[in-house]
Amino acid sequence: MKKLLLFLISLLTLQACTIQGLTSDYSKLDDSHTAMITDLKDFNDSEPAKIYKINGTELNTELQKYPKALVYVFTNGCTSDFCKPLIVYDKYAKKHDMKLFLVMSGYSNLDETLNMPHPEPLYSIDNEYYGTRFRNTYTHYFENELIGKARKTKRGEYKGGLFFFNNGKLEKTLIELPKD
Repeated sequence: MKKLLLFLISLLTLQACTIQGLTSDYSKLDDSHTAMITDLKDFNDSEPAKIYKINGTELNTELQKYPKALVYVFTNGCTSDFCKPLIVYDKYAKKHDMKLFLVMSGYSNLDETLNMPHPEPLYSIDNEYYGTRFRNTYTHYFENELIGKARKTKRGEYKGGLFFFNNGKLEKTLIELPKD
């Protein structure tokens, strides 16, 4: 009887827990946040206070238009030493004449991103396009398409979430911005 009671208490405790970051966490957003998220129709028609769902192929095509571009694929609320406020990436891109694309890998801790100064617009990986809710899988597919590889090929040798492009071609990936 004690084992059954302990099992039931454990089950109830686990049911109350939520794990962030395993999936896109879209289902955990409130109505005000889901109203901000929309499909991308045209990169030139973006509105402030919106988050545009994109896939790697769309972004790869857009990158062809810029001599230099920086794509930062990030996790909201990151606490690593490598994560900087988004405005730091914006200043770096402007200093180096780069077009910046800020791409969220999911929606957990979205308020932390929205509450800090950041350039507009913000993008998020469209997990529905990739047919999976699991963040690791759809991020892998997105990054492969971003650099022009087939979606399901083996994960590349990406050193981090910063993708530097010259004329639409991947130059390098880094974990943190280079020192000037």
